[in-house]
Amino acid sequence: MPKQSTFYDDRPEDLEAYIRNIHRDRHPISLLLAGITDVRNIGSLFRLADAARLAHLYFYGPAELLEHRKVKRVARATLDYVPHSTLDLKGVQALAKDQTLLGLEITDQSLPYTQVKAQEETVLVVGQEAHGIPPEILALCQQTMHLPMYGVNTSMNVAMAAGIAVYDQIRQLKQG
Repeated sequence: MPKQSTFYDDRPEDLEAYIRNIHRDRHPISLLLAGITDVRNIGSLFRLADAARLAHLYFYGPAELLEHRKVKRVARATLDYVPHSTLDLKGVQALAKDQTLLGLEITDQSLPYTQVKAQEETVLVVGQEAHGIPPEILALCQQTMHLPMYGVNTSMNVAMAAGIAVYDQIRQLKQG
């Protein structure tokens, strides 16, 4: 019978060296949290950025939310080592000039996520569950994709949806 691994089973002996290596060896995908205000989702998305070893997490919204105690609790210690920054609209516009912004949003032009070819230097843009990606940010996305919904609801939790999309993009990049 298989034994479930624990954090201590997988923890490297030299954690500081491991974290230094993680800073150098990151997947070429970033996240842009656009208008997300639910502190639990923000914390969960930091955990995703850590788990998937994403290049960067950009936050478009009130910077003080990143200091909220619930963000810190849900994110655990990931705010200490996941590269992240807060952007205003001009910052997002500059980012869109340098990297591909890929919106995770159902639109009249979006493709199912399984039909979107992964590219390096991609920023996956995710928005608030109730309102989606803010229009000023959605307009900057070069492409949009969505997760097909087979149930009654037309959306799912943003952190869960982002996790599916991120890991599919990484899978494609690793397959070359």
